[in-house]
Amino acid sequence: MTYFLAGDLGGTKTLLALYQATVGGYQLLAEERFASHEFADFGEIISEFLAQRTVVPTVAAFGVAGPVLEGRARITNLGWTIDRAMLREQFRFRRVELMNDLVAIAHAVPALTGNELFPVNEGCLDPQGTIGVIAPGTGLGEAYLCWDGSRYHAYPSEGGHADFAPTTDEELGLFQFLRQRLAHVSYEQVCSGMGIANIYRYCTEGLGMAVADAVATTLAEGGDPTPVIVSHALAGDCPVCVKTIDFFVDILAAEAGNLAVKFLATGGVYLGGGLPPRLIDAIPVEAFMARFAGKGRMAALLTDIPVYIIQCSGAALTGAARVGARLARQG
Repeated sequence: MTYFLAGDLGGTKTLLALYQATVGGYQLLAEERFASHEFADFGEIISEFLAQRTVVPTVAAFGVAGPVLEGRARITNLGWTIDRAMLREQFRFRRVELMNDLVAIAHAVPALTGNELFPVNEGCLDPQGTIGVIAPGTGLGEAYLCWDGSRYHAYPSEGGHADFAPTTDEELGLFQFLRQRLAHVSYEQVCSGMGIANIYRYCTEGLGMAVADAVATTLAEGGDPTPVIVSHALAGDCPVCVKTIDFFVDILAAEAGNLAVKFLATGGVYLGGGLPPRLIDAIPVEAFMARFAGKGRMAALLTDIPVYIIQCSGAALTGAARVGARLARQG
């Protein structure tokens, strides 16, 4: 029997899981969540997890929150450098695959079904078409998958750092507001958790919108403003929070459409990350698709592209497990 380890490493939490490879796929044996900042490095987390198990995995696949270059990744929020060769040597793995967390999510997409997905636009699915993945969370991640004739392959992208292109007067005002404060105004700066905070600042400081007392009090206490803004927007009790999220959703729709155009994503565009599942009730489908497809002569093509929100919180771990199972079967 072949056992393998899969993981999803983020700046806040790390998920590790042990699996047994089977003829048709894999079987979960154990899963555990760790607070990343409580450990000196990724190896310590793996050691603690494996010390509690009796079986020994021979291969491993990990999704990590950062770009992976030549088998190495630096996790900015933790100051860790993860090296594939060092992990292989330290834990005597036969093979180790290290991938960006968005690539891990992309690997999961072909396996997602049913209530793991919320359909924004059913469209007309090309079963072998390129697939785009866009995931606004703390930052903005993007990835894509291409069909090789027998299966999909996932590839990384740093498209979230492309220049923000405003298409309305309001978005132009946002761009000008941020350009005075930032060295580079990228899509990540307006379409992510940090983007929500930036849009909120524009609405209050740039447009002069009044903030509800409860929101002002909570934000004054410090901490991450994004969940506060999102919760009050969903409750509808703070006009500036509602405006912020409406603004964010419009920009997300436009950038998801950009992704569809760039990759000709006739296999669908999938919205992952922590924000889209929380905002399902705040997404006006018709208006969202109008922004998504509003690309001039490409509008008819984009109208037919399926769009889904990934509701599965463990998609990155699932993707890493699918890669780990494939490595295990290769022997």
